[in-house]
Amino acid sequence: MLKEISCDAFKIGDQPRPPIRFHMGLNTILGSVTGAAGSIGKSTMMLIIDFVFGGNTYTQSDAVNELDPHTIYFSFEFDNTEYRFSRNTEEADTVVVVDENRNVLESWDIKKYTQWLAQQYNMNLPGASFRNTISRLFRIYGKNNHNELKPLQTRGGEEPKRDAINVLISLFQYYESIEDFKTQLQDADERIKAFRTARRYEFIPSAVDGLTKYKANVVEIASLELERQKLANLDEADVQPTEVEKANERNALKRSLDDTRREIKARQDELHLLNLNLQHGAYPTEADLQALHEFFPEADLEALVKVEKFHSRIQTILSEELEQAKTAVEADISELQEVEAQLLSHMDSIPASKAFTDEFLDAYTSLDRRINKLKDENEAFDIRNRLGIEKKDASERYHNQVATVLEAIEIAINTQMEAINDEVTGGEYNAPQLTLSAYNSYTFETPKDKGTGTNHRSMIIYDLAVLQNTVLPALAHDSVMFDSMPRPDLSNLIRVYNDQIEKQIFIAVDKTSECTQEAQHILRETTVLKLDNNEQALFGEKWSRKERP
Repeated sequence: MLKEISCDAFKIGDQPRPPIRFHMGLNTILGSVTGAAGSIGKSTMMLIIDFVFGGNTYTQSDAVNELDPHTIYFSFEFDNTEYRFSRNTEEADTVVVVDENRNVLESWDIKKYTQWLAQQYNMNLPGASFRNTISRLFRIYGKNNHNELKPLQTRGGEEPKRDAINVLISLFQYYESIEDFKTQLQDADERIKAFRTARRYEFIPSAVDGLTKYKANVVEIASLELERQKLANLDEADVQPTEVEKANERNALKRSLDDTRREIKARQDELHLLNLNLQHGAYPTEADLQALHEFFPEADLEALVKVEKFHSRIQTILSEELEQAKTAVEADISELQEVEAQLLSHMDSIPASKAFTDEFLDAYTSLDRRINKLKDENEAFDIRNRLGIEKKDASERYHNQVATVLEAIEIAINTQMEAINDEVTGGEYNAPQLTLSAYNSYTFETPKDKGTGTNHRSMIIYDLAVLQNTVLPALAHDSVMFDSMPRPDLSNLIRVYNDQIEKQIFIAVDKTSECTQEAQHILRETTVLKLDNNEQALFGEKWSRKERP
């Protein structure tokens, strides 16, 4: 539980304010009982409580704008052990672990800190983070989460309903029971996407367009198989499809072997030319030039010698490139010879079959390919239909499971809200009703009463019902939630708050002079911070006061 909060900026006048100590059950921040004092720090203190639970709204508050950067010190207690921390408004992404003398022990980033809180509160919930759950029931002015008509949603009711309902499912610990069915649906959808992708890239044949074409394929397949059988019967010996396949396979291998050998011959010729060039050079020697002069005395031998010397200089450079080319060609020949050996081995592994004429093989193979194409089209149609049925079944199972879970949550919340409402209203008025109609749709209303005070009361009752039915450790309600509520209802609500002794409830409240004596007594007994005008404000002053000359 939250044990203590302190800050050097907290003042009573110009004197330091003592640490604020909290306890299990109701913790009250009490303002003016008559309502004569406003802007004294009630909501600010509530935002600071949210701040120590990992929230960030406080960093945008008036207090942070008016004050210099300041540090909030706080502690939690779990299993009789106190853990102390600090968090500075200017470095809010870091939470510092400190000792009782505020000495720094280590620093955590905010994510590690909220994960630590989740672990301590046993709130490692699949599908929802600690902050995304607890922040929803910390309804404080400035957090924009107190739209009384949309209590499940944050951001002033703008959060998608699907996301809000998912968090509720996680809070009630049904997430994993739904996730299994959701995974099945996603897997079915992925299989359909993979099938469509394979068709788009022609890894598998396209399916027929519909049942009419499917039936037409069946008829054509039967006709073609009959024609293929007649063709086979023309041969004197019995023709087995496997024999034809073997013959076609050997012919295909023979064509590949011929192509490979032609490529080997071409690369060997290239290698021979490279070797000649490396051994003898591509240019004439001086002896060659002298022999040339005997046949052509008029030739300018001196000019030819100069050309030959130039060629000799570049020959050294070209030799390196020729060696590289030779190595590459030799590697190519080696790879092609391996292919040649594999093809020969494959051909040898195919048992000899009877000889078929090329005309027979062409006709038989053409029929066989057409039959297989039509069968593949129909098979793709069958696969597509099967995948569609699998997705439909997975979708039905998923939505049925979601409906079952939502019904269970709806019953639990509505039953609890009915009981709380009877305590708050004395059983005189209708309880709010939550209807979870789908995974992305809900309604929340109080039958036959849409008044502002009733709507706020209903949202508070909803929060209490969720708190009592889940592992949530705390909730926080700011005074804005109570302003329009009739004081008899508020008096009863205070009693309900006070009964929640196993969890922490933080409220900021004022204008309580018209509450019952019992309610006022509870508030006095549970007050952890009393605020009032001017010097009794949270920081020892009210910034809204005009400066005096």
